[in-house]
Amino acid sequence: MFPKYSETPLHAAFFCACLSALLYACTNSESPADAAAGQCAAAVTPIAAVQGDGYGSPLQGRQVTVRGIVTLLENGRGFYLEEPAADADPRTSDAVFVHHAQLPAGIETGAEVSVSGTVAETGEDRDTLTTLTATGVPVVCSSGHSLPLTDVSLPLDGRGRESLEGMRIRLNAPLTVTDVYQFDQGRFTLGSDGVQYAPTEVMAPGPATAELIARSRASTLPVFAPAAMDMPDLVVEGMTFDQATGVFAHDARGKRLTLQSLATSAQAAIPAAVPATPGTLRVVGMNLHNYFNGDGKGSGFPTPRGAETLDEFQRQRARIGAAIGVLDPHVIAVTELENDGFGADSAARDFIRLAGDATQQDWAVTRPVNDETGSDKITVGIFYRTDQLQAIGPAETLTGPEFGRSRQPQAQLFKLLPDGESLLVVINHFKSKGSCPDSGEDADQNDGQGCWNAMRRASAEKMAAWARDLGTAKGTENILILGDMNAHRNEDPIRAIRAAGFAELIETGAQPEYSFVFAGQRGTLDYAFATKALREKTPQAFIWHVNASFPTGLELPQPWLGFSDHDPVVVGLRLRQSSASD
Repeated sequence: MFPKYSETPLHAAFFCACLSALLYACTNSESPADAAAGQCAAAVTPIAAVQGDGYGSPLQGRQVTVRGIVTLLENGRGFYLEEPAADADPRTSDAVFVHHAQLPAGIETGAEVSVSGTVAETGEDRDTLTTLTATGVPVVCSSGHSLPLTDVSLPLDGRGRESLEGMRIRLNAPLTVTDVYQFDQGRFTLGSDGVQYAPTEVMAPGPATAELIARSRASTLPVFAPAAMDMPDLVVEGMTFDQATGVFAHDARGKRLTLQSLATSAQAAIPAAVPATPGTLRVVGMNLHNYFNGDGKGSGFPTPRGAETLDEFQRQRARIGAAIGVLDPHVIAVTELENDGFGADSAARDFIRLAGDATQQDWAVTRPVNDETGSDKITVGIFYRTDQLQAIGPAETLTGPEFGRSRQPQAQLFKLLPDGESLLVVINHFKSKGSCPDSGEDADQNDGQGCWNAMRRASAEKMAAWARDLGTAKGTENILILGDMNAHRNEDPIRAIRAAGFAELIETGAQPEYSFVFAGQRGTLDYAFATKALREKTPQAFIWHVNASFPTGLELPQPWLGFSDHDPVVVGLRLRQSSASD
């Protein structure tokens, strides 16, 4: 039976603890067993009093003695100690972290331990951990106790999370995985409201997006699965679990649930390959996640933005090649291609060889006049099968202040062989929402669109008008705009393209579409737009969800899974009656 804790007032408890330590130091005739028994019977400070009802302990810098059940060991750091059913105040946690690098024998989960130490708050100022730095050897009073457990429901705001710091909790509601970006390190995120969407994916930009972000954060919880824990082989974003139990612990970045058990009957779903609609030309928009091939001769690693080593590049290359083989496209419009020209050792030439090996067909790349691809380390590109399409003239590029940070778009007019219709393909990569300025129109306006929105909007407006004019000049109404716009569906740049008369080919269904997952929120960054004339010739258009929902850094069940951090956009076009396929 767990012993009854003293209800001595805080100052008296502190006095008794100090007096006990002083008496033991002066009268050392006690045996170690007697001393341990004395410490286990001594008055203690309630852990709830150590934690307090705020974000920091009211007893920082004080020496206290506490007693509780060990719920979690962290090798080299210490252990979590929880006082079961000791405090009726829901505002205060009943657990504390004890820092003690070298744990004595008998310190294990389920042991009742008494320990004296100094109270401190450790970690970052915005989210610290109440810690007791042991000043003596923790004493095991008894063993084999049941671990304390508190049932908890999401959402939890900051105060709610603080009141559970260090405690062992159980989440019973159906839980959805919302983020697996660091699953290779045992980290992922669970939420109670299903999959999460970026606010501007589902609503217009404005002040209300901040409220949606706050609700989303409150309904999700970062978790950590220790290496020894029994886990599914693969966890993907969108997967559901029935229950999660663990200690609401803390690392350098903040609170997270260190899992002790996870219950599910679900398995990770692997998207199937989707065959092309018969008689169509398949065009794929593909973010290559920084395709850098070093010097093209096996050296030149690490690269400025891509692979760190030749082996890493070869693995990246193999995954992309497997995806091309499964998709079997006729045109691949890419973003994040190394901008090193078109020579024999360039990334563009290497990609031609990769596409050829994957499809056993001949491929070429479009080239602007004077090979003008901009000064950024990455560029866009259009690759095509030469047995299916003829490039008419050089590729066109668009420059100007609107593309000072966006990669300059590229457009190519094709003719379907032998005597089919023409098609103008435009590929874009707008400025991301990173590296924000502090002020001006491109600073974050706190409306959900992030920074550089003004530049992306101007890029979209100029590009859409340019594409229209190019189509007219080249005598075609078949215009297909692809690319990574770095803007969600309801944001200004996407609305500008629609306003220019281009229809989005992949409309939202019962749930919004997505091509990217960032910070646990789904959103569409990668698009396909078409003129009205071309839309009527588009029997197939979809986003193939093989990347964004899958963890990085792991061997996945199919060789084409996780070839990028963006999902590819796939479009099937029927430009003539006879088949454009093999």
